[in-house]
Amino acid sequence: MPKTVRQWTASAALAAALGLLTPGSTTAQQEAQLDGGTFEHSVGGSFAGTETFAVRRRGEDVVAVGRVTREGGPETLRALEVGLRLDSSGRPTRYELQTREGPGLHVVVNRTGSRLRVTTAADDGERFTEFLADDRLVLLEREIAHHYYELARRIREAGDPRSLDLEVLVPSESRTVSLRVRGLSRDTLTVEDARVSSTRYELSVGGEETLLWTATEDGRIVRVAIPERGWEAARVARP
Repeated sequence: MPKTVRQWTASAALAAALGLLTPGSTTAQQEAQLDGGTFEHSVGGSFAGTETFAVRRRGEDVVAVGRVTREGGPETLRALEVGLRLDSSGRPTRYELQTREGPGLHVVVNRTGSRLRVTTAADDGERFTEFLADDRLVLLEREIAHHYYELARRIREAGDPRSLDLEVLVPSESRTVSLRVRGLSRDTLTVEDARVSSTRYELSVGGEETLLWTATEDGRIVRVAIPERGWEAARVARP
């Protein structure tokens, strides 16, 4: 079976499990892959896990699915699956996170009209939170690299990225934080012994410095880092 078909089968199965796909999938839609691959996570310079993902266009929507494994002690979320659906304007319509190994956590986000309803179920019970789903809102888990896909698109399309004033919804924390682009510069990264020309964005996410590198050629995410946490995710294959 061709590699591209295997990748689609795996990502489709995961998306279906997370309730992001409906029975209307077609072969033509299988070809609308926007990105996919693997990131390696590190904490304090040491290997900490992997993240495999696929981002696909389905009709006018974008569906992103992924699996993250993290090494650590008993309180670490050691394996989780995530799925996100965005509409044609990039606004989130549905999101789901579920742990497969480690402490139990199940997060579901659904958009109803102008509101996003976040349902969180953990060992200590269930809670509900609602947020305004306006055009400023971007949904992402801070330590999941492919979640920066939509943010990277908005930054690239902005005339002056430093003029952006966005709000980030962190579903697993049921809270929003502000996001600003503080600066940008040209950089070159090494991926699989190849030199990749990239743009390095310096972000402030809730006051916490975050660094985002995107490939100059096609805007794909190459690396994400949060220096205060010592966390970094780097793509292991050339985008």
